[in-house]
Amino acid sequence: MNKNKKKVLFSVLAMLVAAALVLFVFYLISQGKLGSYQSKEQATSEVDTLLKKDLKTKYPETPTEVVKYYWRLNKCIYNNSLSDKEMQELLDQLRILYDDELLAMKENSRDEMLQQMQKDKKKFSDQKQVISTYIVQKNSKVTYNTIDQRECATVITGTLMKVKNKSQRKQTYENFLCRKDSKGKWRILGWKQTTDQKEISSLGD
Repeated sequence: MNKNKKKVLFSVLAMLVAAALVLFVFYLISQGKLGSYQSKEQATSEVDTLLKKDLKTKYPETPTEVVKYYWRLNKCIYNNSLSDKEMQELLDQLRILYDDELLAMKENSRDEMLQQMQKDKKKFSDQKQVISTYIVQKNSKVTYNTIDQRECATVITGTLMKVKNKSQRKQTYENFLCRKDSKGKWRILGWKQTTDQKEISSLGD
């Protein structure tokens, strides 16, 4: 076997091992071996912590940290019982993470986003579905590039959804595009689901 074939074989094996590692981590979590659902006290504490965070003075510094905070907010929103005021305030925190171009879209007005979030939350509640856990690509693995003379970053995430008291689970992988604003802060410009095995395997590195 020549050197080139050996390199290709090694790369394929490395990707398979990394993908298997990601799936194994999700399996352990789903079996309750790496975490469990929040207690009511923990949930209340998490809501308070998120609402007290001043993103104007303590904004996440890297694309990875921005996307982690996005998922932390979403997990809190969809997994817990919230008052209308708490839900609106958490949405406001979430919107701070978004790029101005994303917020400028008609369907992304605050009222529209709130209505959609309420519908999604009701659907989660009706189906007894929760965000069990999430994995965000390490900053050292993030892909950086320049689009229209703006610095951008692509961040891969994996999310495990579960139905309470049942064995049903769903894994979703997404590709987030972040972009630096005029003040050098990373904001989320958009996201989409991905089935690219190379992207997915990077979560296990």
